[in-house]
Amino acid sequence: MLKVLSIFVLTGSLLLGDPTFAQHKNTVTPTPQGRVNNLRITDADFGLGPKNAKVVIVEYASLTCGHCSEFHTLVLPELKREFIKTGKVRYIYRDFPLGRFALGAAMVARCAGKDNFFGFIDTFYRVQPQWAEAADPISALNKLARLGGMDQDTFDRCLTNKDIRDGILRQQLEAVKEFDVRSTPTVFINGDKYSGGMPLKQFQKIIRHRLSK
Repeated sequence: MLKVLSIFVLTGSLLLGDPTFAQHKNTVTPTPQGRVNNLRITDADFGLGPKNAKVVIVEYASLTCGHCSEFHTLVLPELKREFIKTGKVRYIYRDFPLGRFALGAAMVARCAGKDNFFGFIDTFYRVQPQWAEAADPISALNKLARLGGMDQDTFDRCLTNKDIRDGILRQQLEAVKEFDVRSTPTVFINGDKYSGGMPLKQFQKIIRHRLSK
C-alpha cells in the first residue's frame, strides 16, 4: 500500500487589478524553475501528437485544481490547434491528484480506456464546479461517466481497482521525489519546468522559440 502524500499547493500574489502588470505578465518569457533531462516518457503515458515532435510538453495536473481547469479550457485548445494537431508538439498528461475526489476522477478517466481518456478529462475540467463542488462529488462523477458511455458496473469496479489507484499514486510519488513537482499545474517543456498557470501567449512564445532552434 502506497503512502498518501500530503501536498501543499503553492500560491502567489496576483496583481490582477494592475493592467500594466497583466500586459507585462503576458509578454515576458518566464524563467524555468528547474530542469529534468529524463521525464521517463513511455507508451503507457496518455499523450496527443506525434512521438517524434520537436517539442514535448508534460503536464502534471489535478482534476480538482482550478488553475488546471483554466489551462484545459482556455489554453490547451489553442495549443492543440496551433501546435499539436499540426504535428509540432507532443503533449503528455499525468495525474497529480490533490485529494480523494481528484484521485477518483483520475481513476474513472483511466477506466474509460485510451481512446476515451481525453474525452473524459476534457469533460471533467470543463464542468469541474458541477462535480468537484457538488454535495456528493462521486455521484456527480457517476452521472458524467454514464453520459460518456460508462455503465454502472464498470464505474463501481473502477473506484475499487487497487492497481489503477496505486499506479496513479506511484506516478505522483515519482513526480515529487524525482522531478520536484510540488503544485498543480506543473508543466515541463522539453524538460524545462514551469509551475503555475501561464497565459496562452507565454506558452506560445516558449514553444515558438523551441521550434525555431
